[in-house]
Amino acid sequence: MEVGTLLKGQKVNHLVVTLLLVILLIPVSSMGVAKEVHANEVVNARDFGARPGVQQSQTDAIHAAMRYFYDRGVEGTVYLPAGTYSVDSALRFHQGVNLVGDGVGRTIIKKVGSQNNYVVGNPIFRGGTTNLNVTVSHITFDADRTNRASQGLGQVGGMNIDALVSNLTLEHIEVRDATIGLLVRRLRDSVISDSLIDRTSGHGIATGSEAHAIGDFRNVLITNNRITNSTGGSGINLSRATNTTVTYNNIINAQQQSDSYGGIRIPNGGTNNVVHNNVVENYPRGLFLTTGATYNDIYDNTIINSRIHGALIESNNNIIGGNVFIQNNPSLNPESVIRLSGANGNSIRYNRMETHRGFNNIGIRLTNSSNNAVINNITDTTGTPVSIEGGSGNTNNGNTNR
Repeated sequence: MEVGTLLKGQKVNHLVVTLLLVILLIPVSSMGVAKEVHANEVVNARDFGARPGVQQSQTDAIHAAMRYFYDRGVEGTVYLPAGTYSVDSALRFHQGVNLVGDGVGRTIIKKVGSQNNYVVGNPIFRGGTTNLNVTVSHITFDADRTNRASQGLGQVGGMNIDALVSNLTLEHIEVRDATIGLLVRRLRDSVISDSLIDRTSGHGIATGSEAHAIGDFRNVLITNNRITNSTGGSGINLSRATNTTVTYNNIINAQQQSDSYGGIRIPNGGTNNVVHNNVVENYPRGLFLTTGATYNDIYDNTIINSRIHGALIESNNNIIGGNVFIQNNPSLNPESVIRLSGANGNSIRYNRMETHRGFNNIGIRLTNSSNNAVINNITDTTGTPVSIEGGSGNTNNGNTNR
């Protein structure tokens, strides 16, 4: 996908028309910077000194383009043309200033230098607000982790936004070769969509932390992203998250990880989240709800080839329904497909399993768990379809084994 602009005589294509329609009549000087400041003006970062293809850090030049709007208190868009722009000190989004490139793999912001900060750090606000009001799109953020490791330099992640931030949209971006892809601990009322996170050694998208309050990360839509080729951590880790929707994401590893994380994991009190219609493949656990994750609705996901469990539930009052668990790799030996441990008051309904011919492990296993409803599931094992060990008040009705 490409994004263009009329600045400096460059051509605008159809993908950017909707973004820039209102600014097409802005007068442009011979230097490519508009003579007047308009709320929806677009400027070219190269007119502020940003240079692609050099090793010197371009952070200050890109920030200068952002300050063209920010310092006046107006909104605008900084356009970063195709090329690779080196950054050492972290790039920081500025309130009210969008950042748009020419497309994933074409406009690249790449980590260089000895500083151990992420490629992108905390944004810059005017006082008294957390409303960032920024869209970032059509850009690759390259943490260059593999190359930096070979040189003995610190390995870093893609974005580390620890401040309380609302109204940030990340769409059609790529984060690659990072430790953690997107570390967005306190994001609210925001969207992460249509993006690629590739080759991380830790979580693809990580929210919250034990140091933050439950709900510091809330009301975020995470949709239609691809998270691929991770060697560790969870694809999406919803720590402390509330009222967040995770849907239509593909979280796929070519090879199994050696740790025990989940493709989608909800730890540390994550509550009232909706996780549906995602695909998770080749993770130790497909779905993983740890102690304290309550009232989450997990439905219609497809989990393929889990090494330890298709789903592990260690918490209370969640709905796990209509998911498909596929185990067609005979080299994997999950202890059970769906596992509840110390989990109470959950509803496990209408899930379906499809396994290879020799699969003989437990389909659904409950240990020390009470008052769960295990109803109308389809297991597929030559072993025990449903095993309830300890606990009390569990319902086991309408389940069938293929």
